[in-house]
Amino acid sequence: MSNENKTAAAPAPSALTRARNLLRGPLLVGVVAALIAIILSLYGMLTNPNATPLNIRSFLLVVLIAGGSWGLIAWAIATAAVEAGKD
Repeated sequence: MSNENKTAAAPAPSALTRARNLLRGPLLVGVVAALIAIILSLYGMLTNPNATPLNIRSFLLVVLIAGGSWGLIAWAIATAAVEAGKD
């Protein structure tokens, strides 16, 4: 009988590792800012239901407007800072 060296396959990377490899630099800054804005907006919406009706459309608008605008602005500023640092 021969002893064969069997190499164990590397474990599949976790979702966090894959996300970290995909999101680097300005994109990571934009995503983090968008998530923070969404969380804070949803918290404000849930703690003051008299100001905003609690329905699915309101939740989607909060995610789109708060997350989209803050994410885009943070990404743009981070990209400008990276480009300025290259000069």
